[in-house]
Amino acid sequence: MQKTTLKNLKFQFIPKSSNIKTGAMPTTYNSAATCPDSCIFKNNGCYASAGFHTRLNWQAVTDGKRGGSFKELLNKIKALPPLTLWRAHIAGDIPANERGEVSEVYINKVSEANKGRRGYTYTHHDINIKNNSKLFKKANNKNFIINISCESEQQADAAVNVLKLPAVMVVKSTEARNAWTTAGGNRVLVCPAQTAGRSCVDCRLCADRPSPRLIIAFKAHGNAAKKINQILDNIYKSFIN
Repeated sequence: MQKTTLKNLKFQFIPKSSNIKTGAMPTTYNSAATCPDSCIFKNNGCYASAGFHTRLNWQAVTDGKRGGSFKELLNKIKALPPLTLWRAHIAGDIPANERGEVSEVYINKVSEANKGRRGYTYTHHDINIKNNSKLFKKANNKNFIINISCESEQQADAAVNVLKLPAVMVVKSTEARNAWTTAGGNRVLVCPAQTAGRSCVDCRLCADRPSPRLIIAFKAHGNAAKKINQILDNIYKSFIN
């Protein structure tokens, strides 16, 4: 984790995404310096790095050529109409210090700016690091939905059952099921964008679950699928051994 502060980071706000998967909703990008070392896909299978246009835009934000200040980001979120669905961190994550402790200022201020709106995101930050899960829960309670990104059913069950946080998980591209139940009793549903061609702006499950025990699964796909499958195989083997 690089040492960063909110003042030396760039944050890009896109009023209307042209991404087919998300649909026409507001989105944001954070500098790559916000990506935690706890993400096993960092520099190895990261979707934000694999997508050509996403990678180029993200690099420009990271280099300081695009985007603006944290204050500018907050003002743009506050200017969104009530109940607007928007996705934070198409690329990047929540800013944190060099110890992996997420920024309380960032979470508090984004949650406040999001009041009356429907912001959501995902994080690969370590939920076991001091105060991280507490801050994630605080944001979720204020309706800035932070989904915990997991790589196994065991991790997802722990997030949902123990920490009471919403979870998503990546599964192999060869996963044949579209829905199933975990050992911890939670229901898994493969992302409707992959099973029914629905965009995020139409689906909304990651932002507004019908049940707190619903885990959304994303099948590995695209250019990064082979790498991700290999990484997941190693994780599955570690649980068996």
